[in-house]
Amino acid sequence: MLEGPLAHGQRQRTVANNLTRRWAGSIGLAAAVGLVYFLAALLSYGLALKSEGLAVFWPASGVSSGLLIALGSRARWPVVSGVIVAVVADHLIMVDPLRVGIAFALSDAAETLIIAGLIERYFGAEFSLGRLRHVLGMLAAAVIGTCVSGIGGVVASVLRQPPTVPILTIWEHWVTANTIGFIAVAPLLIALAAAVSLRPRSSALVEGAATLTMIAVMTVVIISLS
Repeated sequence: MLEGPLAHGQRQRTVANNLTRRWAGSIGLAAAVGLVYFLAALLSYGLALKSEGLAVFWPASGVSSGLLIALGSRARWPVVSGVIVAVVADHLIMVDPLRVGIAFALSDAAETLIIAGLIERYFGAEFSLGRLRHVLGMLAAAVIGTCVSGIGGVVASVLRQPPTVPILTIWEHWVTANTIGFIAVAPLLIALAAAVSLRPRSSALVEGAATLTMIAVMTVVIISLS
């Protein structure tokens, strides 16, 4: 008669411990993402265009999107939460109105979700930088995500200060800065996560190195054009 209640109580404690570990892991991930994103964004603001208040290079885009692609959908809300808190904190430090920080934060969070969501939708867990089709798909997802988030970026920029350049120019600068930032950082994070989870064969290493080289060349070309 006593085994039933004891077993039930043990199961409850096990479930409670699992939930506690899961919440602790999510909070820890959100804090880590927020810290890295905060530092990357803070450094990027030093290169901001005075006429628009936008950075000319935004590696933070690659940090959040790359981590979410590497970790999968289970990390969606910790990563997004970290991004939002980091961006709002950055703008509060710069003495921007709260509404401006929230507008920028929602734009950056939406970009992260769109890029990672498109890759998950079309490639799933089999996404790999060793496949040219996947790399091209990743670049397409980055362009789509930054184009969409650029709309929110324009709104946030206008809220921050009256524009002195055309709205389309602000949007183009947002898309360029975020796309370059994604290409420069996200592939590295994805490759590191893949290397940690699975020791690749020599042929996979060669393919991966060739792909990353191609991405680096494309990054140089995009920077030159911009």
